[in-house]
Amino acid sequence: MARAPRTVADHDDLFDPIRAAGGRQLGDPARAAAAVLHILDVPAPPRHLILGSDALKAVRAGREAVDHDIAAWERLSRSTDFPADAGRGPSR
Repeated sequence: MARAPRTVADHDDLFDPIRAAGGRQLGDPARAAAAVLHILDVPAPPRHLILGSDALKAVRAGREAVDHDIAAWERLSRSTDFPADAGRGPSR
């Protein structure tokens, strides 16, 4: 597989592992298709289906980063509510 030349260094963290794999991927497209077909018969299919261990790792890392930010800035987030003794907001 021919890759385009690097133009944005900020993308290297994401694309270096892809480039290093040399076009090989962890995921098996046939197994991914089977997984999608499987959930068609499930009464309550998942809203988000993550296919592949590499995708699962990336999503979990992203969610952990979001959870960290939420926890770190919770006090500031809550500070934007109307005071408890005030009304429910401006009248219309």
